[in-house]
Amino acid sequence: MDELRFLVETYLDAQKDRIRFDNRVRDLPKEYRETEFFKNLKETVYELERSITKRVEKLLMDEPLYTRYLRYQKGVGPMLAAYLIAWLCREREFTIRGVTGKIGENTYRMKWKKQERIIELPPYAKILEENLEKGYIRVWMPPVVEVAENPSDLHKYCGLAPGSKLTRGERVSFNPKVKALMWKILRQLLMAGGEWARIYAKDKYDYAQRCPEPEKGSKKLKVHLTAKNIVMRKFMTNLWLVYRWMHGLPTTDPYPVKLGLQHNILQPFIETKEGVKYLSREDFT
Repeated sequence: MDELRFLVETYLDAQKDRIRFDNRVRDLPKEYRETEFFKNLKETVYELERSITKRVEKLLMDEPLYTRYLRYQKGVGPMLAAYLIAWLCREREFTIRGVTGKIGENTYRMKWKKQERIIELPPYAKILEENLEKGYIRVWMPPVVEVAENPSDLHKYCGLAPGSKLTRGERVSFNPKVKALMWKILRQLLMAGGEWARIYAKDKYDYAQRCPEPEKGSKKLKVHLTAKNIVMRKFMTNLWLVYRWMHGLPTTDPYPVKLGLQHNILQPFIETKEGVKYLSREDFT
């Protein structure tokens, strides 16, 4: 785990603790809440988040994906940008516990929730440490956006592909933390009221015209959820393109282009005071 990911995860934990703290303090009688002790305690709780934010902002200034692209996506603040970079654009090192045996090359047996399972690591994964006696392996993998050969692979990892939902007793094919991040980003994009908010409004309107009345549930909710996935797929496709342009990696045509639906493609852009500027590979060479 690198420093940026450590800081983001610690920030998220601190944020949850701060919210719980605030809720508890509200339940205290007013004479306790206004004492010097609780005022100082509240300041201490908030200071951890502020300190992490300052450090993250400093680290991001050395990250071209942020300085040249993400900071110009209206609604994507430093912490959301750090979340994206840490989870999707950095090399990954992690520990898999509960390993009970090795079957073959990059294939292991493990116990998960009292059930025996087989895990087969992808060919690009490297085993950094293997300790079957203590039941764990340490694994290295390249960044997600590098091993995603096309935007659809990234959409699937982020939980944006159709049918991406948690089902009890089944292993997921996406990262639940990153899927939750997609919702957070969309909410901020809409609140910011920039180009992405305009894109969402148009995609929502277009889908509402062709969306059939659902047998169950609300059509309004279905339209919102579908438009959210449409917009976030466009957002992540643009991120995938810009990252690979920056690193000189090959890109493929998105799926709609292969179907001849070029009008569904959104070219990567940045949004500044001067307006919207569309980008190409030549901007990063």
